[in-house]
Amino acid sequence: MTQEIVLIAGAGPVGLTAAHRIARHGAPVRIIDVAEEPTQLSKALVVWRRTLQVLDPSIGFERFLAAGHEARKVSFSARGKSIGTIDLESKQHELPAGVFIPQSETERILIEALEAQQISVERRTRLVDFIPDSEGVTCQLEGPDGAEQVRCSWLIGCDGAHSTVRHGLRIDFPGEAVDRRWILGDVEVDTEWDLHETMLGSGAGGLCGLFPVGPNRWRIIADGGPSEAGAARQEPSVEELQAVLDDRTSHGWRITEAHWRGEFRVSERQVENYVHGRVLLAGDAAHVHSPAGGQGMNTGIQDAANLAWKVALCWHGGSPSTLVKSYQEERHPIGETVVKATGRMLRGAMLTNPIAVHFRDMALHLGLEIPAIRRQLSEFLTEESVNLRASRLNGAAIRGATLQPGDALTDVAIGEGDNIRPATDLLRGSEAVCLVFGSELGANLPNRFGDPRQGFALTVRHVGPGTDFPKVDQLAQALGLTQGGVAVIRPDSVVAAVGTTGEVVRQLFDQWGDA
Repeated sequence: MTQEIVLIAGAGPVGLTAAHRIARHGAPVRIIDVAEEPTQLSKALVVWRRTLQVLDPSIGFERFLAAGHEARKVSFSARGKSIGTIDLESKQHELPAGVFIPQSETERILIEALEAQQISVERRTRLVDFIPDSEGVTCQLEGPDGAEQVRCSWLIGCDGAHSTVRHGLRIDFPGEAVDRRWILGDVEVDTEWDLHETMLGSGAGGLCGLFPVGPNRWRIIADGGPSEAGAARQEPSVEELQAVLDDRTSHGWRITEAHWRGEFRVSERQVENYVHGRVLLAGDAAHVHSPAGGQGMNTGIQDAANLAWKVALCWHGGSPSTLVKSYQEERHPIGETVVKATGRMLRGAMLTNPIAVHFRDMALHLGLEIPAIRRQLSEFLTEESVNLRASRLNGAAIRGATLQPGDALTDVAIGEGDNIRPATDLLRGSEAVCLVFGSELGANLPNRFGDPRQGFALTVRHVGPGTDFPKVDQLAQALGLTQGGVAVIRPDSVVAAVGTTGEVVRQLFDQWGDA
């Protein structure tokens, strides 16, 4: 077993997640960032349900909810008239659809989780250069105490759209910049409003989105019109933001204070490969796109959770290093889908021709009248539609079950009466879990995840009548295990294999070894 560290460049939400989850599996981590302190800005404003599911085993969703408020609906209007609403709440879920929470608070929660693992972000420290080889990466760092050479088993670039790691790999970042000016502001307004609602409105000047930050405080993002070639970026004035509210909403809000104002351009880019030997890219270092739908930070956090257990398992010697290649296979298609989908949403928002705008609004109104379309839009936003069903890591499945290998473990209700909780609670405090439905099936199951000698702990959890978790009917039905069986859940909360006998666990690990 190598004693070399895993080095993570970038301490935003993606890098913090990667560090936390790798350390969770016992691999030594260092995380560096050039900034002197965490962001104090709200930036990314929502953590969606899929991200809450992924993080919940080690950071309970309640911690995010305590620092924010639930996302419950999205409303659309045009020229002051309602077009329709998407209700994000669902009786099929115990977790909230999402949590409106400033990025500064999300980072605080992740940093606290890291500090509980005795890991601190090394601030004012930058990656100067690195040389990868087949066994690891030699890195040159520069920090407050001067220059340092570090040998690491893996280097993970979570250092944003202008990634030093990506530039050091000398790879292309193909895509395009959208020739459009966008403005934003975090402002106080003189009217209280529903803090569980996102509002999208359009007027003569284009589209704007309103996102709740706190009591009387809202984020405004608006189309500022075509950008002029070579024009310097200029933050919008309070008067410009007020004009957006007057033109594109009918609330009559007056801005009383502006906390943060900015202008930005949208680029749509994605690297062709996230894995370059012992160097990996995640988050904005690998893909950038429109902020439409609030998908960026969430996609990056899920990147980090996907790669973390694979890097840690390889570090332990519990799987060959080739396992990490599945990070590219599983996450690149998802990033590609997000780039394309948010690009389509952006271009729909940028329409200016009155006839095109009329047909867009009419199509949206008619579409929102159809339950199936509302459900699809909701599942896109909350990222419930994300799955890894095509992954070569998937093991046995139960034909006809609604929950298949490659899906995230559902958050349906378990328990009864006053003890109802989400099924994701079954994963808490564990690195990986084997759920056993039926007590006679639990004998002779492996106790390690990956290689039985060098992996990390596999928690075998008995559920059903006579156990600590007796009421799991909805979960058993979703997995197709109403007559008993086992389900293996990966450390990133993804169902890996489902079967009626314990043999599916051994078959799964053998399959990964062959892979």
